[in-house]
Amino acid sequence: MTPFHVVIPGDPRGKGSVRVGRGFAYKDAKTENYMATCILFARLAWRGRPAIAEPTSIQIVAVLRRPKSLIPKARARTPQPPAGEFYAPAKPDLDNCAKSILDSLVQAGVIVDDCRVVRLDVSKVYAAVGADPEVRVSVAPVGP
Repeated sequence: MTPFHVVIPGDPRGKGSVRVGRGFAYKDAKTENYMATCILFARLAWRGRPAIAEPTSIQIVAVLRRPKSLIPKARARTPQPPAGEFYAPAKPDLDNCAKSILDSLVQAGVIVDDCRVVRLDVSKVYAAVGADPEVRVSVAPVGP
């Protein structure tokens, strides 16, 4: 199998916890909408192939929207942030981003179960100046 790549546009979102209120359990609506978007883009890119059941390696790069305070100034006298991508120590939490993407890949039929993932490389960066936020996902089988 050749490696599979998909780009999910929009702000990355971590998987929220199930909340309980008035005796009912419910999920966050924003998380549900984000996961539905992830599932849609993964299904479109996967094109109905059979789900991967072998050991798998997944790489996830969550590209966050760059805050205005981190856009380099033309004539600044102090050190400025780079114009390209750089690590983002900000919300959402990295592990929650990975959970939402892995669960979306399972629901989209790309992988049979996330227990098949034997290697996971996840990073979180700010977008380059002028670039849009997105999540880049690469899925590849792991040899014997």
